Amino acid sequence: MTEFMGLHLYEEFPGTNITPFQVIMFLIVLIGGIIAVRIVSYLLKKTFLRMKVYEVLAEFIVRILRVILYLFVIGAAFAIVGINFGFALLSISVVFGFVLGFALGDTLASIAAGFMISITRPFKIGDYVEVSGVAGIITAVGISITEIDTPDNKHIVVPNKAVWGSNIVNYTKFGTRRVDMEVGIAYETDLDHALKTTIDICNANEKVLKDPAVQVAVKDYGDSAIMLVIRPWCNTVDYWDVFFELRKAIKEGYEKAGIAFPYPQVDVHMVEKK
Repeated sequence: MTEFMGLHLYEEFPGTNITPFQVIMFLIVLIGGIIAVRIVSYLLKKTFLRMKVYEVLAEFIVRILRVILYLFVIGAAFAIVGINFGFALLSISVVFGFVLGFALGDTLASIAAGFMISITRPFKIGDYVEVSGVAGIITAVGISITEIDTPDNKHIVVPNKAVWGSNIVNYTKFGTRRVDMEVGIAYETDLDHALKTTIDICNANEKVLKDPAVQVAVKDYGDSAIMLVIRPWCNTVDYWDVFFELRKAIKEGYEKAGIAFPYPQVDVHMVEKK
């Protein structure tokens, strides 16, 4: 078969050295190669995850390999029509390499940062973190960007350079967390009674852990109140439930126990001039 849809498969197009057969093979290799790369990437990631490879590291490796395979497919496809894609890439890199080095400086830095994130593993997909002034749940870590969903349903993309270059606070790395709260009580209050009442209120919450034990202590003497620090422990998933529930329970418990919340006040002494 030397003809296809009226075209002679091995007859060159006018003014070129390219035949219809080469064009058909170019499209087959290009489209088939792209599909094959996607399938290989999917299977490779599944294999990594079955091998218990850290998910962020697996995603990083797969994306790097995907880019390399895409370049290989494109080079193979252009070679069919007689274009030395590898030589073209080399020429482009020589001519524009210096310029691209400056233009892509931040991108390359983010790629390097992504590699460090995948190696050091400061967080994983699903962790609640605070990085570069952004707090939320990690949804994806790519070659150069990290994607975060915030509690108020915003999707934020942060360059890996900014992630790696800032303090990373991982709120869900451990299974338990301490809830830190403060409350002010009147100076007339019996301290032992207030401390015991506060501990009992915390322990009455079923989400508060018994070990470590609840800690309640005097932190400071304010202008109008004695400041107590309250430190119960809970499972990380229960953190906000415990925080808000205890806020309410302490207010109600103090009222029943006769413990007063003082209002800000200033003593003014009047001196009568004679």
